[in-house]
Amino acid sequence: MIKYILFFLLGGSALFATDVNISQTDIVERVINFLIFLAILWYLIADKLKQMFASRRNQIVSRLNQAQDKLKVAKKSKEEALKRLDDAKQRATDMIALAKKEAYMISQKFDEQFKLDIENMIKSNEAIMEFERKQMERKVIREILSDLFNTQASSFDTSKYIDILNKKVA
Repeated sequence: MIKYILFFLLGGSALFATDVNISQTDIVERVINFLIFLAILWYLIADKLKQMFASRRNQIVSRLNQAQDKLKVAKKSKEEALKRLDDAKQRATDMIALAKKEAYMISQKFDEQFKLDIENMIKSNEAIMEFERKQMERKVIREILSDLFNTQASSFDTSKYIDILNKKVA
């Protein structure tokens, strides 16, 4: 603003410095005409300019409100997403703990089942061994008795048969 005032002052001083007689120019009429033109222009355009600037201001305010609403919605959705993330992390740790417990329980169950299976296998093996032992004893006894009866059946008595059987079995 100060620049404009200085420009007009310097410009006015240039007019006075010249050899021009201001009374012979129509500067005053031109200035009055320009001021009247500005007044008419202001009268005709002022309301429209005010309305235009008011509508522009209202548009800017509405855009700002929309942007703030979007920002609030984004912040709210971010908070919800963070909350869901924390919940998911908590559920994941709970699931991991539960899986570890279940794995321990399953391993204990398998250990017990393996122990029972091993005991059953040992018992069945012992039963099979006992059955095989008895079968072998019977087979040996049959062979001995068949040999004795076929060879010298008449010369032995019962006590000698028992002694012979005990010697063969032992």
